[in-house]
This record gives sequence, C-alpha cells and structure tokens, in this order.
Amino acid sequence: MRKLFGVLAAVFFLFSQVSYAKYKDTKPSKDLPAGAVAVTCAGSYGKAGTTYVLMNDIASPTTTVFLGKDVTLDLNGHTISFADGKYIHVPNYSFEEGMKDWDTSKAPNAKAISSKMWPMCGQKVCEIKAGEEIVSKYIVLPVAERSYYAMCAAADNEMKYSIYVEDEKGKSLNCEFKGGRKEHIGCPIENIGPKKGGGIVFAHLCYLPAGKYRIRIKAVTDCVIDEVDIRPCFDAGIAVVSGISPWATYSDMLSYYACDFFDYCKKNTMITVETVPVVKGSGEITIKNGVVKSAFDGIRWWAIHSNAKEVTIKLENVKVVTGGINTNALFASKASVKNCRFEVDTPYIINRHNTSEMSACVENLIEASDNEFIGGQGNLSFNGDGSIVRDNLFVNRQTVTNHYSVNPGGKNHKIYNNTFDAQIGSGIYLGASQNIEVYNNSFKVSTAPPNTEYINTYYSTNAIRLSDYEAAAGAKNGCINNKIYKNKFHIYAKNYPDYPRYRAQAYAFFISVGGGTNYIYDNEIVVENKDPEAPDAAFAFFIGGSTNGGEIYNNKVTSNTTVAWISNRYGDAKNTKFYNNTFIKSKNTLPKYKVFLMGNYWGPPANDIEFYSNKYEGWADSDIYKHDGTGSNWSVGWTLTVKISDKDGKPVENAEVVITDKDGADAVKDKTDAAGVLKARLPEYKILLTGDKNKAEEQKTKCSSYNVRVGKNIKSVVLDKDIELKIKQ
Repeated sequence: MRKLFGVLAAVFFLFSQVSYAKYKDTKPSKDLPAGAVAVTCAGSYGKAGTTYVLMNDIASPTTTVFLGKDVTLDLNGHTISFADGKYIHVPNYSFEEGMKDWDTSKAPNAKAISSKMWPMCGQKVCEIKAGEEIVSKYIVLPVAERSYYAMCAAADNEMKYSIYVEDEKGKSLNCEFKGGRKEHIGCPIENIGPKKGGGIVFAHLCYLPAGKYRIRIKAVTDCVIDEVDIRPCFDAGIAVVSGISPWATYSDMLSYYACDFFDYCKKNTMITVETVPVVKGSGEITIKNGVVKSAFDGIRWWAIHSNAKEVTIKLENVKVVTGGINTNALFASKASVKNCRFEVDTPYIINRHNTSEMSACVENLIEASDNEFIGGQGNLSFNGDGSIVRDNLFVNRQTVTNHYSVNPGGKNHKIYNNTFDAQIGSGIYLGASQNIEVYNNSFKVSTAPPNTEYINTYYSTNAIRLSDYEAAAGAKNGCINNKIYKNKFHIYAKNYPDYPRYRAQAYAFFISVGGGTNYIYDNEIVVENKDPEAPDAAFAFFIGGSTNGGEIYNNKVTSNTTVAWISNRYGDAKNTKFYNNTFIKSKNTLPKYKVFLMGNYWGPPANDIEFYSNKYEGWADSDIYKHDGTGSNWSVGWTLTVKISDKDGKPVENAEVVITDKDGADAVKDKTDAAGVLKARLPEYKILLTGDKNKAEEQKTKCSSYNVRVGKNIKSVVLDKDIELKIKQ
C-alpha cells in the first residue's frame, strides 16, 4: 500500500486507537473448543450448524475462504490473506520515475508531468498526444485461469484512449465472456474514456495461462493518464455465494450490472463450480475475532463479499486491511457490523457516480456500531428500513465527488453518537431520504484540495447534505421529515493559493430539497475561515436549488464569516424558516461579512424566507441581512406567546385564539395546548427587493400591529420583540 497513505493514515490510526478503539486483537488459542472444526488452509467450509476455528494464518492467491450458511467462523486471532500470489505491478505504473520502463518509440511527445493540475493517484502523471502509444515492460501474471484488469486512469471524460494487452510473443489478446445473451468483450477496449470527473478504465482479462504480458495504451485524443497497470480483481478473503453474476467488462460496469465471483463460474456459463458452496434461503453467518487482508494492491474487490440476499452476515471484532482501486472491505446483502476496524487505501476510483463503492456497502443494514472506518472513498453505504448507525469513528479519505462518509438509502434510520473526522471529504448524504434521525454526533469538516473534476471552479465539502434535487412536494423520492439535532459541528476553511482559479468551500449543511420539510435544531456549529479574505469559503448553511429549505431553529452558531447563503450559485431557495437561533460573531470577523446573504447576482432570488426570534451576539443590526441581486423577499418577526387561564389561574386547554393583522385579516386561528399556551411566529416587517441587479432597493412593509381575541377579550400588541400575553377567561 502506498507510503503516502501509510504515513497519513498512521496519524489517524494512532489517534483513533487512543480515543475510539473498538476492535481488539485476539490472542490465538491452540485449544479447539468441543464440537468445533479446525481450519488450517484455504477452502470451502459450509456445513450448517458448525463452528469453524482458524488455527493458523492462511492465504490464497485468489479467494481464500468460502462459507455456507448457518456457520460461525472464529478467526481466533489469526489472519486470512487473499490475493497472495506473487503478483507484481507494471514497473513505474504511476510514472513517478518519469517515463522510465516505458517504450515511447511511438509516442515522441509523451512525458511525465506534475499531477498538480491533474490530481489522480501520485505526484506524477503522463501526458500523451492523440495517436501516440506507450507500451509497458512485460510482467508475469502468475496465476492461470483467473481474472485480471488491465487498467488506466484518465483525468477527464473527454479523454479517449484504447487499452490492449499483449502476450510474450507480442500478440494482442482478445478476451470475451460468451455466457450471456450478448457479447461481453473484455479486451481490447477501444476509443473510450472514464465517466465525468475522471476515473479508471479497464480491460478484462480472463481464461489466460500464466505467463508474461504487457499493456499498451493508445491515445485517441490528447490524454493525461495515470495508474497504468495489470492487477488481479474480484478476490475476497471470505466469500458467501448465492450465485454468479459474471458481468465483468467495462461496458457492464457502465450499465451498473452486478459482478460477483466471475472466476468461480464454469467457463462461459453462469453455473457455479462444484467446489464452492451455493447458499440458498435465509440464515446467519458469524465471522469474528481476527484479521482479513489483501496481500496485494488490486482492483475491484471486497475483502468480505456476500451476495446471499437472505443471509445475515454478523461481523464481530474483525479488522480488514485492503488497498488498490475500488478495493473495499465489505459487501453484503444483509449485515450487522460491530466492533470492527476497516483500513482501506483507495487513492482513486473507477466511477465516482457509483456511490455504493465505499469501504462498506450493505444492501440491508441492521446495525453498525462501535466500528472504525479509516480511509476509503466514503465509508458506509447502506439501504433498509430502521437501520442503526451508532458509536462509530468515520475517517473518510474522499478524493472524488459525492462519496460521503455515510450514504444512507431507505428510511427510518437512526444515526447517533458517531464521530466524523474526515481526512478529506464530507459527512452524511441524505439523498431522497425520509424519517431519518441524526443526533449526538460530532463532525469536523475542512475544505478539500482540488480533484480532477473540480480544479478551476467551486467545490464543497459538507458535514451533512440534504438533497432530492428539488423533487416535487410529497414525491416518493423526496427528502422529507429528516431530523438533525443535538450534534456538534466544526467547519474549517482554508484557501489553496497554488490554485488561483479553485474555490474550496466547506459547509455544515448543504440543502437542496423540494420534496418536503426537514428539521435542523439544537445543534452547536462553529465555522472558522482560516483565511477570512477568501471569498465564499465557509457557511453554516448553504441553501440553493431548494424550494423547501426546511425549519432551522434553536441552534447556536459561532462564525467569523457569513452564516448562511440562501439562494446562491447552486440555485434558488424558497420556504425556509430560521427561528430561535443564536448567532455569535467571532472576534476575527471582517466587516464585509453579514449573518445572512440572500440571492445571487447572476442567479435567482431568495423567496419566502422567514426569520423569527433569533438572537445576535456581537453582530450589529446592520450586519444581519445582505442581499445580492434583486427580487428576493423575506420577513423578520417575533414569537407571540398567549397564555390562557381561568379565574382560578388554571390553564385552559382548547381555548380558541384568533390573531388578526393590521388589516383585520386572520393571521392565526388555533387552540391552546394542555398548558393553556399558544405560540405564534408573526412578522414585524417584510422586505421585497426591487429595481435592477446593479441597484436593488429594499421595499419595507411594517406589519407589527396585531389584535388578539380570546372569547370576548381583545388585546392589541406591537410585535417588535418576543411578547408573552396573559389572558384570563
């Protein structure tokens, strides 16, 4: 695994072990428990009702252990190693030594350059012109009849190239899986590039003898490439197989076809080989007390891999160590994960648009608790109904877009008592999520360095993003009724002066919602812009592309920059309420910053934004609202509390209260609660911006006068602060 990641990770590993360690090393026992079966070598272990105990470290050049259902595998403090087959990398595969070991006779303009403007995997990348070809040295692929990927990273989806692999006689290989209803050509792969944002393109090698092979890259367009290698793929330390999904080509991947256990189907069929137990029906598998690790940096595998949809994988006190490209820790159809540690070194990714490619992906998560997720392009992706995610440490190392630490699908989950301490990247993505509670977590998020997709523009990292891309109100795919409360956020922003056109940003909340209302309350947020002169670098709330910004209340926000940008470069914002919040101005805040910025000079205005009963410490009245452009409208008001009691002073429940505005129209008509109380948030004044963008004018309408009627009692109030009104019946 890469030295750079090892050095950086060691700091996080030490920190996490001191403060958060949950996984504990197990001392191996030489005594076999009564009734248990000893495991001393790689193989299949599938007798239902059996406890298998690992008696020594074991390894395999491919997948090491296959399990049947209703078994327990006790690792007994030992290690399962997979992809342990004397594999080697293509020499200088990441161009860190310039063009050494590459045949550039057909590429006179090819050269290694700094990756500063093309950040992919290392410190160098290769620039190659259209029509040119580079060829690697030969390497030995030591294991026959297994899958390899011949791979090449490119920085942009507009870059097109072809990948060829040649045997030791210089003959170009043709590899194809013929067991489907259409062609699945693995190699060569021609005139293709990565998805938007850059990524890895690969050719699938299969059904080959062991021997010497080399990779040839031909540029169709001018390209910037990296990580040109031939690596083993699809291996696992522990596998649970319900069937084969042999869709392994790059084209299959672009179609999001599943790829499971290709090397364990009979040639050109979807039939599992006899040596692998095929799991059917419901059941449980427990794996505990040891280590699963990859012996080589490969591509596209899961250290623990189960596609048995009705089988629950229970991981308890397991450490996984793996590295490469899309080389993750756990894939399971159904699982609970407790007291585990996942160390995942994946410097880049095949397709950043597939957000399930994270350290752990569970289609139906029961619980993830007391775990440590270190590294990876995102930490935990899951679906289900009512999952529990608690008391975990998430140290994301996300170098591509939208691979958050936690990406929940489904609904009714609870995410609490976790620590989010990203090395690079974001926290939780609530995309089209419903009825999820996020509470008592700690978030530390910093601006990120540029990546291949965002290097000359704005790019944000966020503690929490709520998004459904402005789904219709009430839509099934809406982000609705999520509650985020009692969390602590520390948001850091710094500038990257080596990239003058790059604008790094960090937010506590990025909100782009249309489906329904979400609730953000009782949180503590600190925003610290370490370079206050840097524009638009950090916000507690960034609300854009959002026709329902939600209700934001009872939060405490300390900041040295603008707290909230409402309607911004991401899009318009509507229907957002801020109330009962406390906004504290840090000592090093520059005069140019206001609490709220509404609108975007080049974009749409902010509409129907409401501010009620907020407190401002250190902010002058003139420092609260700022607008950019024209057409925005908002209201500022207070809370009117009406308390109704009878002649004996006892509260009156269900008493009707009618509050009318200065024009006599009903503003509120409701009944008191069990305590005899009705609370109403009402505007003191409303602002509408008129004029053109260059000279917008505030049109202010006062509306602070109200009448309150309870039975025959009528009282008048001027609402220019919070008021409590007591009325006896």
